[in-house]
Amino acid sequence: MKKISYLLGLLAVAGVLFTSCAKDEEEPLPPTITFLGGVHPGTGWDRVDGDVTLEVGEPFVFGFTAQSKSDKNLSTIKVTRDYENVSQTTVLDSAVSVSSFTVDIETIAFPNNPGSEVFTIKVTDKNGLSTSASFTITTVPGDPGISSYTNITLGSYTSATNSSFASITGETFSMTEAQDADVQAKIDWVYFHGATYGHTVMSPTNNNLYAVYPQIENWTNKNNTLFAKTALNQAAYDLVTDKNILILTIQNTGVTLNSNFFSELISNPGGFAVGDVLAFETHTGNRGLLIIKEVNSASPNGNSTIKYDIKVENPPK
Repeated sequence: MKKISYLLGLLAVAGVLFTSCAKDEEEPLPPTITFLGGVHPGTGWDRVDGDVTLEVGEPFVFGFTAQSKSDKNLSTIKVTRDYENVSQTTVLDSAVSVSSFTVDIETIAFPNNPGSEVFTIKVTDKNGLSTSASFTITTVPGDPGISSYTNITLGSYTSATNSSFASITGETFSMTEAQDADVQAKIDWVYFHGATYGHTVMSPTNNNLYAVYPQIENWTNKNNTLFAKTALNQAAYDLVTDKNILILTIQNTGVTLNSNFFSELISNPGGFAVGDVLAFETHTGNRGLLIIKEVNSASPNGNSTIKYDIKVENPPK
């Protein structure tokens, strides 16, 4: 009798355990969120599917699938972006009644300042159960699209200082170095100082340069750079911090870039003095600004020098 009672007791306990397990399995599960990877077909960009570093204002795309894991449909899907915990924006806030939901979102990294921004996705089903997932975009300063070179000094035809200049790289070259065709391909202008022209920067395509530097006539590569004098000053020059500002500044001057030289003493296209700002465009279409910092006359003129700063578009990557 005791044995039967004992066995009945075990069965009762086992039944309780079994009932408890069945109840756990029947509890509804919260929805799931799965980030989409791979290439986004619309843009051709790689989708962001985790923490990543991007440039300020850089466009990107991310996508996800939200799926109900219970007998109830999804009810809401919300995406927010929170910059440095001080500025939150809602990207998506939708009421839905579907078992699953897939979406790609195109946007840009925080456009104003470097920092970190958390993107959070929250989905809720009609059981009131919810799930969240997030990733962080760390933003860094973007490429301004221009290069700046300061205190560029060129020397006239007998000076020990190099006389030619490559605006894209900021390099200066001597006439000896410029005998190399690859070096010639870089050079945008040459400097000299003479009685008629005064301090002058001139494109290698200008025939008048051959009287000063006869070897240029035989160069394999002669780039044509065009200039125009602007009414800009140092303050306006200093405000140019990226490509967009550079191009807009040049456009707003209203000048026409149509002279392949600029000289101190020639009235057409116009003389220059220290502090003047010239606009220029290289043979590759890269535009820039040049501000005269110093002109140093010497006797003979072949020893004179000129010093300037420039800002110029970077070539396409």
